[in-house]
Amino acid sequence: MSELKGVWSGTFNQYSHDINGSFPVKLTIDTITGTEFTGTMDWPTFDNTQTKVKGMVDGTLIKWTETEYLRGDDAVLGGLYIAHLKASNEIAGDWMDPKHNITPQ
Repeated sequence: MSELKGVWSGTFNQYSHDINGSFPVKLTIDTITGTEFTGTMDWPTFDNTQTKVKGMVDGTLIKWTETEYLRGDDAVLGGLYIAHLKASNEIAGDWMDPKHNITPQ
């Protein structure tokens, strides 16, 4: 868990909300308590928006959500990020829109 604390820089690929593109993002994990963590996400190309995040870790599985705006308002709050720690310096995963509904066909 302690290896997650710090700054993670990467790319967010979005294919929703009429947006198809890749955007730089920075996840900062500030505090770790047990299996839970808090921190921030910075979106420099989304009008420099910054959000507060809360998450948890279960082995290599990492889940978090953006809970509130600290600056700006161009990110979608309440979505769920699900990622895996792939290496000591890499996490990769997906984001699920809070308005997403799965309808079986």
